[in-house]
Amino acid sequence: MFSWFKKEKRAAENEHLPPSSTQRQRFDDTAAREILKRIKSEFGLDYRRQERVTLRKIERFAIKQGFDSFEDLAAALETSRRLKSSLINSLTVGETYFYRELDQIRALAKQIRTNRCLRILSAPCSSGEEVYSILLYLQESEGSIPPSLHVTGIDINTDALVQAERGCYSRRSISQLPPQTVQKFFVRKEESFCIDARFRRHTSFAHENIFDPKFHLLGSFDAILSRNMMIYFTDEEKRRALSQLRRVLKPGGLLFLGHADISFVPEGFEKIHLERSVCYRLTG
Repeated sequence: MFSWFKKEKRAAENEHLPPSSTQRQRFDDTAAREILKRIKSEFGLDYRRQERVTLRKIERFAIKQGFDSFEDLAAALETSRRLKSSLINSLTVGETYFYRELDQIRALAKQIRTNRCLRILSAPCSSGEEVYSILLYLQESEGSIPPSLHVTGIDINTDALVQAERGCYSRRSISQLPPQTVQKFFVRKEESFCIDARFRRHTSFAHENIFDPKFHLLGSFDAILSRNMMIYFTDEEKRRALSQLRRVLKPGGLLFLGHADISFVPEGFEKIHLERSVCYRLTG
């Protein structure tokens, strides 16, 4: 058993070592940049500012999957949805936490209380903290959640969606929650904190790409939260993304974005202030 453990430990340590010179000769960055172009075209993700780091991530991914070159990886990505999903998961490991940008959640909660927003989309939802934050805040501030309220979370990272469905989080994820909230609405399971099942009844999660031509089939929503996604997009992709979100937002619906997502007022929207937050209302 001990010798097996040492082999496993050595293998894990080797994963963090830089590729050998022989491996580096097999991996031509020109081919990797073609993979990045495809990712940008399909998912809108623009890694040019982090190109060097991202290329090395793709290289490690290729080696771990048993490929000898970026060309071989690119060919396999054309036919394997599982492989493409795994690659996207490795490149979109986001970090979030409960009650992030709480002023926006407060503003949205006020709209929910007046029955103006009962169908809400979180895009992207990452591992679900934003989705459950809305429900937790309503429960804490109002003592109840409207029975007809439903929050849909979507993301391109399937690993994050699995965690969102489970609703179990690390201590770091819940660090911004009041201790009494954690005590009342989470169950400790070993090192994880799992949200009460009552909140999951108001949620659904789906693997969706906003650039998919069929994205509009997701339905229509009273409000959309799309925070800190577009910081990875060029202005062209931002406008594409906003156009897609506009298609699933009801007239008069509200769009909440991250503070650094855009530097312009989206077409078809007006900029408004709710409480201490800025958001955009669909005018058309």
